Amino acid sequence: MTQTTLNFKLQSTNEKLTPRTGVAILGEYLKGMNLETLCNDNLPKAKRNNGYSAFEFIYPLILMLHSGGRFLDDIRDIKIDKALTTLLKIQNIPTANAFSKYLRKHGTNGEEGMRKINKKFLKRFLKSIENEELILDIDATFIEAHKNTAKWSYKDAPGYMPMVGHINNGWVIDVDFREGNEAPASKNLEFIKQCELQLPLGRKFDRFRADSASYQADIFNYCEEKSILFTVTAKKNTNVFDSIKSIKDEEWQTFSNREKIAEFTHTMQDTDNAFRMIVIKKDITPTLPTLEGYIGDEVMMQHQDEIYYCIATNDNNLTPSEIIKLHRQRGETSENKIKELKNGFNMSYLPSSNLEANAFYFHIGTVAYNLFLLFKQILDKNLQKHTVKTIRYKLYNIAGKVISHARETILKVNEEFVQLLQIIRQRAYEESLQ
Repeated sequence: MTQTTLNFKLQSTNEKLTPRTGVAILGEYLKGMNLETLCNDNLPKAKRNNGYSAFEFIYPLILMLHSGGRFLDDIRDIKIDKALTTLLKIQNIPTANAFSKYLRKHGTNGEEGMRKINKKFLKRFLKSIENEELILDIDATFIEAHKNTAKWSYKDAPGYMPMVGHINNGWVIDVDFREGNEAPASKNLEFIKQCELQLPLGRKFDRFRADSASYQADIFNYCEEKSILFTVTAKKNTNVFDSIKSIKDEEWQTFSNREKIAEFTHTMQDTDNAFRMIVIKKDITPTLPTLEGYIGDEVMMQHQDEIYYCIATNDNNLTPSEIIKLHRQRGETSENKIKELKNGFNMSYLPSSNLEANAFYFHIGTVAYNLFLLFKQILDKNLQKHTVKTIRYKLYNIAGKVISHARETILKVNEEFVQLLQIIRQRAYEESLQ
């Protein structure tokens, strides 16, 4: 007989139990959002006549990513959850091997299909921000992947370098999935135009924000042509430093306890118009004047680079302080949202050595992430600010038992969760009617 510390017995049961009651509520919401039709209309199905439909591939994969699954093999956790599959009427779930083959066979077409699906859901999201300025943030992110085909990046590791475009509140409007050896500054204007194609007719970007990889004359000229206001982190070359040195002491204004700000007008060789350059001077330990004669130009430039931070902008209405505050918001809208995509939805793992298959998978992940943003809109206000990891803890991982009786399916949960789940289901139904 097994020796134990506490006096309770362990027995098996054939009851349908699930640790994913909240995922079932999400799954119901996704069906109400017409995900099945969108998948089957825009994505290729398995090549055999008796093969799985596109929805039968995408639906459980999105549920898995919301549940916290990291590898394709984790689809098995959804497959063996009989309570969940009963509630959502899921009859067929492919194996991890079938998923892998599907991604490889349909990589490019699948990627374009997911882009079309994302565009459909984007219209719903835009309704929730119709009174806001439409701001595009773009940023490249590195995904380390030790695949035999992965290219080495400037980060001294193999992997991929997708360019991600976000709009207000972190919605991923589009992705350009790139090899790891592509520079973050490569084809950025083309990507901006690609993001514009995702917008419905009659909508345009009001603002564009990016880091120094987008400090490019052709981007600035395009923004001027399309009446888009930009704020871009500037690269500090010799001409910029010369202009900074010409700023008089009385022109510097206090911005914070450790920062002062000023501005000057600047131009690049190929820009059609001059633009404002906002300069932030950080209070750090200065170089001793007696050492300047012994320090090379390269070291001195590096030291100055740590002191000054510059933002290029064509916005002539906002004050320098307002420009800085606006530009720094991209840290939340873009950089932190990429972390949520990579860590919360496990897009830091890519399942294949095939570039197109990984691009397809990454696009599935971005749609799963965007659907999470839409789903949060029907949750109570106190839940809407949370990341997916917290939502898993507070909602997705509620335990439940499923009973089938007299042609009825009944989901039983702890009494304290009944009202919460009923309210979400009602709101999900109302959303499905729109």
